[in-house]
Amino acid sequence: MTSKNCFFGFASISIVGAFAFSCSSSSPSAASANPEDPLQQAPVPCNPDSSAPDSSELDSSAPDSSVPDSSAPDSSETDSSAPDSCAPDLPAEPDLPAAQIEPDGFDGNAVDVVTVIRTQEDRKSISPLIYGMNTARAARESDLAPADVLKGTTFIRRGGDRSNSYNWETNMSNSGVENGLANDMFLAEQLDNPSAPGELDRSLIASNLAAGRGTMIPFVLNDYVAATLGSNIPYSPNWDANINKYFNRIELVKPSLFSATPDLNDGVVYTDEHIDFLRHQFPTDIFAPGPARVMVGSDNEPDLFAYNYPMLQRGSGMALYYPAGSNNVVGHLVTGTEFTNKFIIFAKRVKQMAPSAPIVGPDHYHYDGWTTWWDTMPQYTDAGRWYMDDFLATVRAESESIGTRLLDTWDFHWYPQRVFSDTFTWALDNAARTMTADEIDAVVQGPRSYWDPDYDEHSWITDDHLVGPAYILTRLIDRIAADYPGTNIGVTEYFPGGCAHISSGLATADTLGVFGRMGVHVAAMWQHECDLSYAYGGFRLLRNADGQGVAFAGTSVSVEHPEKVESSVYAANDVPGLTTVLVINKTSTTRRFGLRVYDSVSLTDVDVYRIASGSPSPVHVTHEAFTKLNAYAYEAPAMSAALLVLRAH
Repeated sequence: MTSKNCFFGFASISIVGAFAFSCSSSSPSAASANPEDPLQQAPVPCNPDSSAPDSSELDSSAPDSSVPDSSAPDSSETDSSAPDSCAPDLPAEPDLPAAQIEPDGFDGNAVDVVTVIRTQEDRKSISPLIYGMNTARAARESDLAPADVLKGTTFIRRGGDRSNSYNWETNMSNSGVENGLANDMFLAEQLDNPSAPGELDRSLIASNLAAGRGTMIPFVLNDYVAATLGSNIPYSPNWDANINKYFNRIELVKPSLFSATPDLNDGVVYTDEHIDFLRHQFPTDIFAPGPARVMVGSDNEPDLFAYNYPMLQRGSGMALYYPAGSNNVVGHLVTGTEFTNKFIIFAKRVKQMAPSAPIVGPDHYHYDGWTTWWDTMPQYTDAGRWYMDDFLATVRAESESIGTRLLDTWDFHWYPQRVFSDTFTWALDNAARTMTADEIDAVVQGPRSYWDPDYDEHSWITDDHLVGPAYILTRLIDRIAADYPGTNIGVTEYFPGGCAHISSGLATADTLGVFGRMGVHVAAMWQHECDLSYAYGGFRLLRNADGQGVAFAGTSVSVEHPEKVESSVYAANDVPGLTTVLVINKTSTTRRFGLRVYDSVSLTDVDVYRIASGSPSPVHVTHEAFTKLNAYAYEAPAMSAALLVLRAH
């Protein structure tokens, strides 16, 4: 990610899959301390609809002579003799919903708010891939995140600005405008063998495979990548004549056969050869469906190419200057249309090489990127058509013309943008200075910008562009459905702000609740450089509340909750008699929640795990029996979030 104050050199602007994972309705868990507990059981992979294969998993049995190296594992190969454990021997009768027990009510002023949960209504699978984390560089397992956070993490995405300049042949990258534009080994310096080709990604994939996690790799679509170490590169008026001394040109498709070892002296780095190299490092198909699958990302925040790396752009757009404000032209903008064309070339090549590889893109940084390509495409307006509309329509048309889906998940990044004393909400840090009441409120209410048409975060997005509430996920989902139906949505970077404060934990838990309820397919927290104990606590609450794998269930169900400002409630239920409920009290006072649960069995007891101020890690606070029929009164301390596990024994 990049802070949102950018100067391109040409204009001053204000910036701050459809692929199978598992068709089990149960959320995967990293631990299985109790194999009889559905909250701790791993999902069983299956194919519930073999008659309608996903386009990314079609069997492409005919050899493709245009693929230079056919010896790589073919991700389209499947064992047709393997039994389908999910299919019955005989046609099954349709399941009828069991009769639902009417839960007891609550007397008088016994509770402050009543929430009704209907376990057989509005049932929607929650994608396991919303529980991801980011990393910007190679790191030891212990450095990615705390061990009990990683136990609940389903994939790791490599991201960050340096991805735009990463040379996979040498693991070198450039530090970008904000860090001096030096070529160095920062991304790989912690590796045992930092100069080995592709080692940055090979080591990350290997670590994730061993842990049963997925990986997302941002393959480069930029024009040049770092080639020669140096901190005093002369970005002079003769830069066009000197660029090849310090950077290698990127080509998306290699015109000749791939090499087992890349040629370090040809001055060119091939993106498709990077993909081929990685898939040959493992004995199995890294793109095959499963929890440890590799996802193909299309670079990182391409709408900020011109800001982070103006000297590497060779588009047909306006001149780019460095230093900003000078007359020194170092590049020309890659336009949105040019990026769309690049993406199509890249995606077609990926699907040609590995038909089942899930493609995630374009990885937009923020609102101005997916609407107007940072104010460089005047044909798009806030109230009219957006860049993303034509990107999706163009990709859809090309996909339909060749009979292959070229985009599985459209993704973007989201950070709350309201500013307090020159600090964005996402960067608020209680350890740096004590947060004000308004700042705390901005953090805990921030997740409402994903969905609530009544909430205005009062940022440059809502004040200057949308002129009202963002409800950005709703807007984007609607546009995707209109422009390229069947495309998933992803939020591959997010962070709510509020470091070193309970507000961060509440907002993280609330964000994950929103993602599950709204059908987000992939999501990954960007671990801001600060005290993340509360943010991690909110993540743990949904993924590993007891340290042994107790987690929010994998099927979202109907919740009727009358509040938005004071509290949030989410519920999930995979099997009768086992419902998980996430209760978030955003107020500064204790609140009593009356939970009425419609289920086909009588609930008998509840376990409560909670985070609160002073307790960033989930604590098991109670185990008690129900005293009412399928109704439970929960008393939530001020500024707290709790996972309630309701069971029938």
